Amino acid sequence: MQTYGRAPVAFVRGEGTVLYDADGKRYLDFLSGLAVTSLGHAHPAVADALAEQARTLLHVSNLYYNALQPQVAATLDRLLGGDGRVFFANSGAEANECAIKLARRHGQANGGAERYHVLSAYGSFHGRTLTTLAATGQPQKQETFQPLPTGFRQVAFADVDALAAAMDERVCAVMLEPVQGEGGVQPAPPGYLEAVRALCDEREALLIMDEVQTGLGRTGAWFGFQHSGARPDVVTMAKALGNGVPIGACWARADVAAAFKPGDHATTFG
Repeated sequence: MQTYGRAPVAFVRGEGTVLYDADGKRYLDFLSGLAVTSLGHAHPAVADALAEQARTLLHVSNLYYNALQPQVAATLDRLLGGDGRVFFANSGAEANECAIKLARRHGQANGGAERYHVLSAYGSFHGRTLTTLAATGQPQKQETFQPLPTGFRQVAFADVDALAAAMDERVCAVMLEPVQGEGGVQPAPPGYLEAVRALCDEREALLIMDEVQTGLGRTGAWFGFQHSGARPDVVTMAKALGNGVPIGACWARADVAAAFKPGDHATTFG
C-alpha cells in the first residue's frame, strides 16, 4: 500500500552506520531506521542472539512462561528504578495503546466511570492506531480518520499553567515525550517534567512518559526523563529496544500495573 513517499533507492545490506544499495553505493545512515538501529546494522551480537534463539525457541504464546521474557523485563525494570511490571508488544503504538488502556483502567477503578480522559501536548506523536492517533497532537494526521476515540485533549507543550487548567477530575493521565520528535526536536525545559509530576500527584493522575524515540540511551541517559528529577508512573518504549526486531514494551509501577486483571489486555506476542 502506498502509505509512504519513499526515496528512490533500495538497500540490500548494512554494516554499522553504512548502508549499501544494489549497485554497491555506500550511504552514511543518519536516519537509523527512524531511531531504531542504535547499535548499527548487522551488529554481530544481535545477529548471533537472533540466530541462536531461532534455533532454540521463538514463540509459545502468552499462555505459558518462557525463560527469557522475565529476564528482559527485570533488566528494563532495573533501568527504570525498580518496583515495576512490564508488558511486551510489537511496536511503539502498541506499547502506547497498553499505557492508555492501563491508565483508563486505573482511573476508573480509583475515580469512577468518568475518569478516562488523557491529556497530551500539541506537536506530540504517540502512534497511528486510532487511539494513539487521538492522543497525538497533530490535527493534520487526524482529519481523514474521524471520528476518533473520545476523551483526548491537547495543551501547549512546556506550559504548566495550560496543563493545570485542563486537568479536571475526569483526567486519568498526562502523556508526554521528554523530547518532542515530530514537534521539532523540542526537549522539555528544565523544571517542566518536575512540575508536571507534582501536578499529577496533586490531581491523582498518572504520568505516562512516551520514550519510544528517546529511550534506550538515545539522549545520553537510559531514558530521556532521567535527565529530570521526575519519575513517571508508566513508561513506553520500542524502536531501539529491538535494533530492527519489532518489539515494544510498556513498564508501569507495580501498584499501577495491578489495575490490569487477566483478560483486560493481551496481544499474540505480548
